[in-house]
Amino acid sequence: MKTKLNKLFLFSLFVLISCTTSNGSDLRKIVSLEGSWKFSIGDDSKWANPSFDDSDWDQLTVPGDWESQGYNDYNGYAWYRKSFNVKDIPENTMIYLLMGQIDDADVVYMNGTEIGKSGKFPPDFKTAYDQERRYIIPVGLLRKNEANIISVKVYDSFATGGITDGEIGLYIDEDNELLNLNLSGKWKFHTGNDKDWKSPDMNDDDWKTVNVPSPWENEGYEDYDGYAWYRLEFTLPQNFVQGELYLSMGKIDDLDDVYLNGQHIGNVYDLKRHSFSNINGWEYTIPRIYKIPEGALKKTGRNTIAVKVYDGQGLGGIYEGPVGIMSAENSRRYKNKQHDDVHWNGSFWDYVYEKIFGSDN
Repeated sequence: MKTKLNKLFLFSLFVLISCTTSNGSDLRKIVSLEGSWKFSIGDDSKWANPSFDDSDWDQLTVPGDWESQGYNDYNGYAWYRKSFNVKDIPENTMIYLLMGQIDDADVVYMNGTEIGKSGKFPPDFKTAYDQERRYIIPVGLLRKNEANIISVKVYDSFATGGITDGEIGLYIDEDNELLNLNLSGKWKFHTGNDKDWKSPDMNDDDWKTVNVPSPWENEGYEDYDGYAWYRLEFTLPQNFVQGELYLSMGKIDDLDDVYLNGQHIGNVYDLKRHSFSNINGWEYTIPRIYKIPEGALKKTGRNTIAVKVYDGQGLGGIYEGPVGIMSAENSRRYKNKQHDDVHWNGSFWDYVYEKIFGSDN
């Protein structure tokens, strides 16, 4: 009985910690989008067009369910629209649109371009009411010092509906400032598994392109579980930082094998010193940062990163940054930040796991 209570206590503690530390990135708001939005019930594809005239639409407060704002008992389709300006767009930095929680399913457009969706619309309805929406805005899509238009199509099946809760705005990930070379953005992607896909000479011209970091479900691979590969070709800038270097691949759901120019440089099970690294099921919480072996990175010419990912359930892929190359000093700073954010060290958890889960005595 004592052993069972110990296990229950530890499991409960894990759940508490995972809930309070699941967002490991340091997001800084650059534009708030909370407040008044244009709103209309119904559904028309032309409402995604940034030039559409919505002057006669109603106005609702976001976040907030539409039932409490005059649309009581309404279930079905509705659209939100908002115009905003950005005075300063950070260069070479991925910008996230956070849309909080939306009940039940949504698709989001920025200046007429679809940037993400969650859940599914009828007839294959699937709710995502409890998921935090975080969508990547492709580089070049935002207009500096001009009107930008967000359009959000929402479907609600029952009870409360709309953009109901959470943080609403544009954010940047401050962890990207630790990258000496930011490699986030468009990567090649293919489902399945083939060992030849690690080769730098492999032709990936027919592969799809996805945003990294981003769950692959947000990139058009809904409900896909299994193996997939990512690939990226890049060259180092002139006078790139010298010395010991590290490749940061952010967080990956669930398992990974990372290759640089065909050489295997790491996977999650190499990170034995990191918290939860010895506990199956927590791999998706671990920031991947791998030391680049001497000579593996070409100072001139083309470099190729290939990443094999296995996802067992739920969201999958390289879902959170930072993604890029760090100096040894910036790598230490990043690891220290991760340690400070969660307030524990791996050796303690290794000890607790071994003592409680490793024996039934």
